[in-house]
Amino acid sequence: MFRKVNIRLTLLFTAICTVILLIMSFCYVLINYKSIYDNSFIRFNNDVNSFCNDFSGMNIINYDSLLEIQKNYNYDFYFYDNGKPLRFTEETKSAEDKKMIDAVRNYYSDELNKLSFSGISQYKTSIYKNGKHKLFTGIISICGENGTTEIYVINDMMNEKLQMQELILKFSIIIVMTIIILFVFSYFFTGKLLSPIRKNNEQQTLFIAAASHEIRNPVNTIISALDAMENADDDQKNHFVGIAKKEGKRLIFLTEDLLTLAKFDSKNFPIVSKPTELDTLLLDCYEAFIAPAQEKKIRLYIKLPDESVEPVNVDPDRIKQVITIILSNAVSYTPDAGLIEIDYSAHPNKHTITISDNGSGISDEDKQHIFERFYRSDRSRESRSHFGLGLAIAKEIITLHNGTIQVKDNTYGGASFVIDIPAK
Repeated sequence: MFRKVNIRLTLLFTAICTVILLIMSFCYVLINYKSIYDNSFIRFNNDVNSFCNDFSGMNIINYDSLLEIQKNYNYDFYFYDNGKPLRFTEETKSAEDKKMIDAVRNYYSDELNKLSFSGISQYKTSIYKNGKHKLFTGIISICGENGTTEIYVINDMMNEKLQMQELILKFSIIIVMTIIILFVFSYFFTGKLLSPIRKNNEQQTLFIAAASHEIRNPVNTIISALDAMENADDDQKNHFVGIAKKEGKRLIFLTEDLLTLAKFDSKNFPIVSKPTELDTLLLDCYEAFIAPAQEKKIRLYIKLPDESVEPVNVDPDRIKQVITIILSNAVSYTPDAGLIEIDYSAHPNKHTITISDNGSGISDEDKQHIFERFYRSDRSRESRSHFGLGLAIAKEIITLHNGTIQVKDNTYGGASFVIDIPAK
């Protein structure tokens, strides 16, 4: 699914960029074409002016001199004496050229008459449309004692067309290469954009699968207990009722945790911050876990600052929930006659709470996943009282307080959970 989305987004991104690139290229080529066109016409006009002045001063005009003129200028020349073509025009021009110049002469006949009647040598340049093609035309009238000499200078704009073709070819190559680069770039770029979505989808799938598995276990146990009650005596029925109630409570706890995580995902988890004395809060948590720790003969210690500490702006209920989750895990996984220590220290920019135990510790691999939902290390799977959601909830709560929570090894050989909460 994500591969198809990636390809579609890549094609869409490439198509949009290609359209923009083509529009910009077309505008650039159009501007360059106009510039080439205008500059060529200015150059043509200057050349015709220069030729008119040079030709007016020539004393001898013959076939060879006209060939030399044709050779020196990059234009086509047509010479007429009193309306009749000279030998140069008859012998050097093709039938198609003669047909074209006849059309030009007819089109500019009025202009030629005006130039001839003026009695002086002069010229006029203009643009003549020959079908779909444009020609730069120069009309020169040289007035002499024996009549008028007509000269037509034609520029078929072949050089300009070649320049435009070369420019279009270069732009086409650049556009094709750019499209390829855009496609490759957009493919990897959209892949990066989709990566968090893909990861989130994978996590959601795993979350649903894990939640379904965790829910199925107590439900199956309850159903089995109810089935067994049908043929059981009164004492056994009470036993199976106790099992069903126990699993029902586990199911309630699991449901509450799932609802809590759902609130995190929907950004609807309430945080009500107020000035809170963390030492007093930790002392309350410590007293709440004295009895559970004594059941396993676990020594539970708390270390608080000697001096008074300024209150910190947090949600006391949520912070107490985090401490309860960590202490509950510590009591569950610390061996009998073990040790659990709560240490609290206040710094100018943060408050640090460290909860340590002397259990078997947490492997480096487990440390990387310990705060993921439904993640439980192999040793913790032996206990059915934990679903692997507590630490995920704890991390979300601390994150909402702009704090951090991490797990480290300690000198006791066990694990230490370190919580840092900003002082402001």
